[in-house]
This record gives sequence, C-alpha cells and structure tokens, in this order.
Amino acid sequence: MANYFAWYDGDKWDACNISAGDRPLEPYHSDDAGAIRRHIEQALAVGIDGFTLNWFAPGERTDRNFQTLLAQSAGTPFRSTVVFHRHIWHGSPAPNQQNVAEAIAYILNTYAGHPNFLRLAGRPVIFFTDVYRVPITGGQTPQEAWAAIRAQVDPNHSAWWIAEGLDPSFLSVFDGLYVHKITHAKWPNDYVKMPRWAGWVRSWEQQTGQPKLWVATLMPGWDDTRAGCKPDIRVPSEPHRRDRENGAFYRATFNAAMQSLPDVLWINSWNEWVEGTYIEPSVQYGDLYYRMTAEFTAQFK
Repeated sequence: MANYFAWYDGDKWDACNISAGDRPLEPYHSDDAGAIRRHIEQALAVGIDGFTLNWFAPGERTDRNFQTLLAQSAGTPFRSTVVFHRHIWHGSPAPNQQNVAEAIAYILNTYAGHPNFLRLAGRPVIFFTDVYRVPITGGQTPQEAWAAIRAQVDPNHSAWWIAEGLDPSFLSVFDGLYVHKITHAKWPNDYVKMPRWAGWVRSWEQQTGQPKLWVATLMPGWDDTRAGCKPDIRVPSEPHRRDRENGAFYRATFNAAMQSLPDVLWINSWNEWVEGTYIEPSVQYGDLYYRMTAEFTAQFK
C-alpha cells in the first residue's frame, strides 16, 4: 500500500510549504479523475496494490476524491482504503464521539462493499491516524473512547481497524498497528526499531487470542522544514530533514521493514509533498524512487 493525498490544487505547486521547493514531473489537480487514474496506473506498474487516501469527512473534498479513486480503479486489481481523520478534522461541526462514529459507519456502509475497497481475509480495512487525539468524555482514556465508538459502529469486529502510533495498548481496541513517522529530529534512525514494534503486535495477538496486523513502513526521506509557513492539522513538532542519500535511506527502511516480517508493507508516501516523503516522480529526483519501489515490491511479494 502507498499513502495518498488528494487535496492538491493545480495552481499551488509553488506554495511555500511544498517540500524542498520540488514539484511533480506532471503537475496535477487532485480533483482531476484523469490524474487519479494516471496515479493508479503508475502505482500498479511498480507493484503497489492500493492507496490509503487521507480522508476527512463525509461529503468533503477528500471523500469525493475517494469516490473517484474507487471508480477509476474499476477493472483493475487496485484496492484502496482511507486514513481516517474525522476525529481531528478542523471543519464544522467539530469532532465528537457521535459524529466520529457516524463517519466510520458512513465509510463502511458506503464503500466497504465496493469491489475496489481494500479487504483482507474478507474483512474491510480502515487505517486511523493520531488515535490519541480522539474526543473523550467523562474522564475516559483515548483507548476507552475508541472502545465506546467501536462498540457502537463495529461491535463484532467485522472490519480491520489499524491504529497509528507507538502505544501498543491501543491494540486492546484496534486490530493492527502502523507507524507514520519513522525518522525524527531527535531519533533520525528510529526506523531500525521496526522489528521491536512488530514484536508488540505479536505479543498482543498472543494475549488476546485475536489476529493482529503489523503494517511496516518504508519512506524515501523526510523534509518538513518548509511546512510551518501554513497552518495544518498536524501536531506541532520540531522541523526535521532526513536526507534521502540518493536512495540509501529508502533502501535502509525497506530492509528494516522486511526484518520485521510485516503482514502489510506501507509506503509513506506516494505524494506527501509537505512532509517530503513522496516517491511520485518529481523534478528534483526524477523517477529514482519510483523505480526503486518496483524492486522493493517484487522482493516483498
């Protein structure tokens, strides 16, 4: 899978927050169905099986573009899902447990039956980010808040709920774990810990007697040093640049991911142009990371 963003405007590729001042080799507007179709075809050509599209709310732009993604995938083996953001969305109405639950139900009811929605072992899959930021009531822990939401929406665990982060206690509610950011200003080589993180998932699988998925991350680099010029939904953190080292960092993260024996391999990202993790062909890097991806997916499969 590759992380995918569908909120770019075709005339904003010179924006101050675009990483390193780079741009796609073929600039596009995210609402353009033809551009989404091209991305699907490009991804399939290098062995990517689907996108995880970052999604905000029902009826919002990312929801419309997710509909387009599924429609443009018709007739192909491409299977996509969402990275759920409703609980941290800045739009109106503000998030609460009820509308978060309603948004998850909307995804499952609207999309889970689509032939190009991601399913594993017959169960639809949803990724969640920033799970500790969920709205809480009455002194709940975030884990308790998610448990209450899941009891309302998916009490029989008919879907896979995949949590993001480094707190394995969320596996008391969720069915898997992935890590969005595997390099940090203070821990630039955090990615080497992936086998340890995988061990947490396997341990919770044994404790609960329920299957848990470990989703390992690879990325070509990181550069959000220009991101601060505009507000966004991310939690403020020290700006960080992890040099791509002409592909050496991408290869190192792939090797660490493989050592963790993942159930799913997740590329961060196809086109995160603010955090500088894109593998999409660009003016600055050409198609180097795109070509490397074909090598990695072939080895993984």
